This record gives sequence, structure tokens and C-alpha cells, in this order.
Amino acid sequence: MLAKPTNMKSSIKTLQGINSLHDVRTYTGAVRKSAKPALPTTAILELYMRRNEKDRITSELQRTKKRKTQLQIRLQDVEKEMTKLLELATKTAVEIRGETGKNTLTTSSKKKGKVVIGY
Repeated sequence: MLAKPTNMKSSIKTLQGINSLHDVRTYTGAVRKSAKPALPTTAILELYMRRNEKDRITSELQRTKKRKTQLQIRLQDVEKEMTKLLELATKTAVEIRGETGKNTLTTSSKKKGKVVIGY
């Protein structure tokens, strides 16, 4: 029979609190687990690998900045479209009510008569 954990909240607080493969990959001490002695060629290889990683991260950062700029431009376009649509909807609503060119405050204060619809 399996034992149930007594308190699940104390073992895992959040999903972000769980270590993942990304944490292992970025941990600098994880690379130095080898028992082999360091050779002069090893330093050159490590330098090459770090330079490649730096280039990859730099290009990823540039792509992220470009994407952020594109998203900001799109957000501004959407806001402009929303403003135009709101103006159009307001204009259409006023025309449907038959109050074109009139102020809604003055017409609402007047007394309205009964409307008789004949069939």
C-alpha cells in the first residue's frame, strides 16, 4: 500500500519552484563534474563553446527586441481601429435613434408623446 503525502503544499509550493532542465543547463558548476584532468585543448574547446552560447543568446535577445517592437506597433494599430469603430458605432446608433445633429441631453429632457402604431 502506498503512503499518502501528509502535506502536499509543503512539498511543492508553485510550479515555478520545481527545478527543470533549463536550471541544470544554466548551472555553471554542472559542466565541471568530470574527473579527468584539464588539458590545454579543453580550455580552447570551452572558450569556443562559451562564444557560441554568447552569440546564440545575443541573437535571441535581438529577435526578442524586434518582436517587442512589432507587438507595440500592432497594439497601437489595434487601439486606432478600436477608436474608429467606436466612433462609427456611436454615429450609427445616433442615426438609428433619429437624433442626427441634435444633442442627446436636450432631446432627453423634452416630454415625449405617445406613439400609436397602426396595423
